[in-house]
Amino acid sequence: MLIDSAFLLFIGLLLAGLVSIVLDSKRFVRFMKGSDLQQVFRAALIGVPLPLCSCSVLPVAHQLRQSGVSKAGTASFLISTPESGVDSIMLTYTLTDPLMTIARPITAFLTAFAAGGVESLVGKDDSPEPVSSAESIPANCDDSCCGSKNEIVSDKSIRIRLWSGLRYGVTDLLSDIAPYLLIGYVLAGLVSLLLGGNLLSLPEGLIDGWGGYAGAILIGLPLYICATSSTPMAAAMLAGGFSPGAVLVFLMVGPATNAASLVVVSKILKGAALVRYLLAILVVSILAGLALDRLYLLWPQEGWSTAAGHQHDASLLDQISAVLLSALILYYTGRRLLNRVRGKR
Repeated sequence: MLIDSAFLLFIGLLLAGLVSIVLDSKRFVRFMKGSDLQQVFRAALIGVPLPLCSCSVLPVAHQLRQSGVSKAGTASFLISTPESGVDSIMLTYTLTDPLMTIARPITAFLTAFAAGGVESLVGKDDSPEPVSSAESIPANCDDSCCGSKNEIVSDKSIRIRLWSGLRYGVTDLLSDIAPYLLIGYVLAGLVSLLLGGNLLSLPEGLIDGWGGYAGAILIGLPLYICATSSTPMAAAMLAGGFSPGAVLVFLMVGPATNAASLVVVSKILKGAALVRYLLAILVVSILAGLALDRLYLLWPQEGWSTAAGHQHDASLLDQISAVLLSALILYYTGRRLLNRVRGKR
């Protein structure tokens, strides 16, 4: 799975770095101005390609809320951003198939737009409650993950800005997600082991039919896993017997919800808005999963394959990319652990 995905993941990281060039915070806040529904639409749209996880999106969402973005727009941004990103979209294409690749960002947008739309219609957009920068970072989240993205100074030459964006993708961004990628690949291997063969390791009721959606929710709801690192695990679940629709539910629920980030989300949205936030994710994800399963029944499958479910000869480029990615993941993860140990002394 690592060999299959490494090269296109590097491409995704480079694309994410290029995205960071044009989305400095001031320009982003200006883009978000407008009516509630306009803010919801723009937040859902712009959040889809952004490479921020459910941890690092929190300070950005806090900044937007404090800058005057409505609660509905903030809720929309909090959902679409961690559920998808250019890097995770590339990885989805590598490890699953074109239909799942298209369905993922579309569902992320629909989920975010629905949540923001509901909040705009029934919620009360009171004044944002001041939240300190420390409170906008969960206790189990590293500062490097939760810190804001590199600010690309607009008066730099285009060559310097391009180089800064590309460097951000393969250094800062990869450093942020490296531990979670490591966890994602390990979990994918464990899921493949547990769900292999006759699927005897999990109750059949949590894999087949409607039970598969429940199983995906139970796995994804409390788990901290970003959009990129959730993809290998999703591919393993797909190969292990979960339906594509159930896997899509996991891809939406896993990155958008976890116990640590929900504490901070409750401070940003407050009250019943958090309940509406969670219900929108669950309801729209399940509806999208049902629609996707129906599409898989109608769509011709010949020629499509799941990387987690078959073996093929890897090219030299794939092998070099896998070795390089492995080395970088281990280096950045080890460096973060070392910094934690030094910080505690």
